[in-house]
Amino acid sequence: MSNGLTALALCAALTLTACGTGPETLIMSRRTGLTGTGEITAGVLRNSGDMRIETRYETFTGRWVAVREGANQGLELLQSYGRGSILRSTAEVLSGTEAGFGTAILTSDGGRSMRCEFRYTGVQINAIGVCETTDGEIFDLQVS
Repeated sequence: MSNGLTALALCAALTLTACGTGPETLIMSRRTGLTGTGEITAGVLRNSGDMRIETRYETFTGRWVAVREGANQGLELLQSYGRGSILRSTAEVLSGTEAGFGTAILTSDGGRSMRCEFRYTGVQINAIGVCETTDGEIFDLQVS
C-alpha cells in the first residue's frame, strides 16, 4: 500500500510541476544584441496571464493578453462496437487549433516600460513578435 501511495504522490508532484511552468520567452535587442529569457504563465488555453523577462541588467514583469482569431474547434464522436458482443463504448475527442494576436505591458525594476506585440498559435502558446521599451530599444520576441 505504501508503494502505491508513494507512486501516487510522485505522479501528483510531477503533474503540478508540469502545470506550473509556462512557455519559455526569449528576447534579443536589434541594436545591441542583448538577450533576455523568461516565461509566460497561464499560457495553456487562457487569454491572459503574467509575463516575466530577465536581461543581464533588469527584470521586466507584467501582464499579457491574447485575442483568439479564427479559432477552429471540431468535436468528433467516435463510437466502436464490439462484434458479437454487448460491449459498447463511446469516446469524445476535442481537437482545437488556436491562433491569434497578443500584447504584453511590462515594467522593469530599472524604471523602464516595455510593450510587446505577438502573433501566436497552438494551445501551448508559441509566438513571435516584437517588443519596444520606452526609450525606443526594439527586441525580437520568441515564445515556445
